[in-house]
Amino acid sequence: MAATLFLKSTCTTCRDVRSFVRRLGARVVERDYAKEPLTEPEVARIVDIAGSVAVVLNARHAVTKANGWREKPPSKAMFVAAALVEPNLLRRPILVSGKQIVVGKDESAVRALLRV
Repeated sequence: MAATLFLKSTCTTCRDVRSFVRRLGARVVERDYAKEPLTEPEVARIVDIAGSVAVVLNARHAVTKANGWREKPPSKAMFVAAALVEPNLLRRPILVSGKQIVVGKDESAVRALLRV
């Protein structure tokens, strides 16, 4: 089963990670959620694999700051609902393979997850 790279094509960090993955020659499914919005099950699965909302929460987003979510992240249900309306609440990019996840630009973690 190929890994999935959830990214936003306008995000510089996402493009950097996508280029890195391509240079590695790894087989991944690219999922540009700026063009095809994430579904509720996808966001829920990302949170589940990450282990908590805090891992995938974009701490710099205005909604995060306004709601005090950096200090006290929302429940999974609240976050999933909010991320469906405002997908930029998710840190990005997100690389998922089975029950493993890498959030953000961490080349050594990407390499390890892809086993290349």
